[in-house]
Amino acid sequence: MTQEIEIEFKNLLTKEEYDLILNDYFTDLLDFYTQKNVYYDTASYELKGAKCALRIRLKDNMAEFTLKSPHEGHHKELNIPLSQKEAEDLISSQSISIPIQISAFLKADYQLDIDHVLKIAELTTKRIEKDYKECLIVLDKSWYSNTVDYELEVEAPSIALGKEVFSSILNQYDIPERETLNKIARARNAIKDVE
Repeated sequence: MTQEIEIEFKNLLTKEEYDLILNDYFTDLLDFYTQKNVYYDTASYELKGAKCALRIRLKDNMAEFTLKSPHEGHHKELNIPLSQKEAEDLISSQSISIPIQISAFLKADYQLDIDHVLKIAELTTKRIEKDYKECLIVLDKSWYSNTVDYELEVEAPSIALGKEVFSSILNQYDIPERETLNKIARARNAIKDVE
């Protein structure tokens, strides 16, 4: 199990904005990969209420169980590696047991006594990323429900540097800073819109 603080800045993009950034920043590197996120919560959305998100992510030959929780305006991630088979077996069920480490963390930090969760949404992302000025620039094209969206993410070692790089990319293309929900919220909301 690993823990890390995730400092990232996100902005939804139009397809045209996505293409501009892709063509300017990634011309030397067109190494996309696909990842699938499956999101979980209780029937009464206790994790959402605590501003936490629980997912299983599959990409290439790796998989992990991740709990994201709020931390000083960003997120703390608790990651537990899974084999591809373990992840696929879990994803095939509508209700699953969560790892004891995550359950213990939720109980200690949020007074949530959760051991089983339900699948609430799925999202598939085609991602490309590049190191840039000590940050990681990420472009995502994501599919969920009947929706396709495009997103810029900048992951950074500090808030100041992340904000500087993020703002400079947006300003370079006159892209407005848009309120951008996280992927779990967008996927969950898209399901509500379809229903």
